[in-house]
Amino acid sequence: MDKNEVNESGPHEAKKTDRIHVKPLPDILDEMDANIRAAAEAARRAEEAAEAAKRAAAAATKASKEAQGAAEKAAEDATRQAREALAEAAKKASEAAEEAKRSANEAAAEATKEAREIAKEVKNLAIELALVIKEANIHSSEAFVKDIDAFADKWSK
Repeated sequence: MDKNEVNESGPHEAKKTDRIHVKPLPDILDEMDANIRAAAEAARRAEEAAEAAKRAAAAATKASKEAQGAAEKAAEDATRQAREALAEAAKKASEAAEEAKRSANEAAAEATKEAREIAKEVKNLAIELALVIKEANIHSSEAFVKDIDAFADKWSK
């Protein structure tokens, strides 16, 4: 039978009574004391858990701020490195352009020099041809043909 039930009139009529009336007062007081101590212990543990949660939240906030600072520093570093790389690339491109300009100027100067040499040779050739024609006019036409053939042989090689 249950402790809370007392059988007064027989097996069919069970009457419920209060537990206070069934247990002796010292047992009830001991049980109340144990419950109060358990509640106090649970409250202490809850306070400890709340304090641990507060410390964890503070640590998480600190870690978040540190991570944000580290991310900002990393972004600044990446931006600085990108600017430096861009400046270096621009410098190298400028140097390459200057070198290309120098090479083009040198090639143009060399081509101009060669063109002047060729023009000088053509001028000398024209003068020589004019002299051959002049000599041929002075001499007979047969000599003129020989001089023209010699001139043509000389410059066709």
